[in-house]
Amino acid sequence: MNEITRLTSAELAKRIRSRELTAEAVVSAFLARIEEVNPQINAIVQLAPDALDRARQADLDLAHGRVHGALHGVPFTAKDLFDVAGLATTVGLEARRGEFAGEDAVAVARLRQAGAILLGKSNCPPGGSGSDTENLLYGRTLNPHNLTRTPGGSSGGEAAIVAAGGSPLGLGSDSGGGLRVPAHFCGVAAIKPTVGRVPNSGAYNHPGGLTDVRTQIGLLSRSVVDLALAWPVLCGPDFVDSGVVPMPMPDPGAVCLGEQCVAYFPSDPASPATTETADTVGAVAQALARAGVLVEPARPRDFVRNGRGISDAYSEIASLRGQDVVELYDAWDGYRSFMLQFLRPYDAIVCPVAPHPAPPFREVDRKRFDYTLPFSLLGWPVVVVPAGRTKDGLPIGVQIAARPWREDVALALGAAIERELGQSAGSSTSHLRQRL
Repeated sequence: MNEITRLTSAELAKRIRSRELTAEAVVSAFLARIEEVNPQINAIVQLAPDALDRARQADLDLAHGRVHGALHGVPFTAKDLFDVAGLATTVGLEARRGEFAGEDAVAVARLRQAGAILLGKSNCPPGGSGSDTENLLYGRTLNPHNLTRTPGGSSGGEAAIVAAGGSPLGLGSDSGGGLRVPAHFCGVAAIKPTVGRVPNSGAYNHPGGLTDVRTQIGLLSRSVVDLALAWPVLCGPDFVDSGVVPMPMPDPGAVCLGEQCVAYFPSDPASPATTETADTVGAVAQALARAGVLVEPARPRDFVRNGRGISDAYSEIASLRGQDVVELYDAWDGYRSFMLQFLRPYDAIVCPVAPHPAPPFREVDRKRFDYTLPFSLLGWPVVVVPAGRTKDGLPIGVQIAARPWREDVALALGAAIERELGQSAGSSTSHLRQRL
């Protein structure tokens, strides 16, 4: 692996701006890494033909004193449900092979406006949502930590290529865990913002607004520092997605860890976590305590059971009638109120992302999203941080869910966990060098 591809997005941005590295050299290094690893993991399904041209232009602009934003010259990849001008938005469907986009999705456009350079698009389940990343058009994406295991879904292609060092920053989506579970399975960091932060415009079958209240556009990276740098770029109204709210974005660097109180629980009886998963959550609680955070063991009553019940009912909403729909939304509102009351004494909750690490492909697994779905129903911001490994070397992540609109708290706590446990970008990619 090239030394360049081991660097975080934040470090790449810094070195490009100081002219220690050129954007062309950076993009070339990541394209070479994709060429090296993609035949084994099948994560990237389309390359952007203009990536190197855009990198050269970025270098030329910088030479003339023009910096486009915080991500000037930094490469990124995007899940193949985001429109990219000139590329097909196939979402893994043969019938959409010729569906070329005329303009970029808002999230893609905003990353480009901040100076980022698209390398290509990544694989996803058919239609853009599902628990495994496999389709008849492009085939199966594999977990780079163990090629017999799934990277999860629906943003499994993004998680896999970021984990393998082929992209420093990945754009994905999360309706019930589609960013967070792949991040956990592949050993990378992720952020699912508060509902209403980021427009869904230009993402296939994600209309946003009142009809799409669970889906959020978010990011994956090998470091929480990268998430803190890049996620604000995505936020704010586009005057198309009616669900987006113009809210302030507090600085994670201004969060005082000594003033934070965090509830943590290693497992839920309705979906028991493996011993290694539960132990990892415990280790994270100890790490936060060392960093000055007040941590308390506390679990919301029926967290998984109630979340699962509401989610199952919502998935059948098209077949419900009248009073049944009213009762569903009443139960959903009640769950949200109950969880807000639970959170009242705390600034965040730390818990598993899933009850287990990455399973073999297509293993019957009905509990994969048990810990992520509740936070989708709540609309809270969540950061995933790699925090440990199984004895077999599979990654284990944890979720940090903060109060609505307090992504800064989740990111600050995530960065503290990285510092204490050393589970940042370098450890993930160095572990993979022996495997890919």
